[in-house]
This record gives sequence, C-alpha cells and structure tokens, in this order.
Amino acid sequence: MKKIVLLAMVASLYQVSAFAKDDCNNATSDAEINACYKASKADAEKQLNQEYGNAKKRIDAEYSASPADLQSYTSTLTESQRGWLKYRDGQCNLESFMAEKGTITHDTLTDKCVARIDLDRVEQLKAIPYE
Repeated sequence: MKKIVLLAMVASLYQVSAFAKDDCNNATSDAEINACYKASKADAEKQLNQEYGNAKKRIDAEYSASPADLQSYTSTLTESQRGWLKYRDGQCNLESFMAEKGTITHDTLTDKCVARIDLDRVEQLKAIPYE
C-alpha cells in the first residue's frame, strides 16, 4: 500500500501546477524536476517575504495614528505568521511522508508543497490589513 501511494505521489510531480515554472512540466529527469521545484520554492519564498514586508508597511500606514493599535496589530501578524509557518512545515512533512527522507522524491515533494502553500499565503497577506 505504501508503495502505491508513493508511486501516486511521484506521478503527481508531473502534473501541471499553477505555480510551477513551465520548465517543471518539461523536465525529463528526476534531477531536472527536483531543480525546478527547488527554484519554484525559492521564488515563492521570495514572494512570501516581500509580501509579508508589504503587509507590515500597510499596517504601519493604516495604524500610524494609534501606536497601541499599531503595536497590537503588528504583534498579531507576527504571531500569526509564526503559527502559519509551523502549519506549512507540518503539512509539507505530511505530504512528503511516504517518500524516504533524504531522497530526491522527498525533497521534490516538500519543495512542491512549500511553493504551493507559500503562494496561498501571499494572497492572504495581500488582503492585510483587513477592513
């Protein structure tokens, strides 16, 4: 059963992803696929960090007249982000569980998951501050 699930997960690496670079769909070897998803993860993490900074700037602009509210909102965002990072890492560990740690398959599944979830979070951060 574990092998069937692992094969299904490996096969999912070849599916078209909205976030994946076009190269990921054209990769022909495990190494190319891994490199592509590693690059997708790096790109998504860059976007995530940029948007987190942008959200903090928007909060600063919105709440500059009320230092107490500004501090509280910023603190809440920081705690939320820390919790979200724990969720992301746990979810990606779960999604790559069937692949043996230290293998290219495990790394690729993890990178693919991190990129996907990071891009979801980017969209959430764009909505901050909430009205």
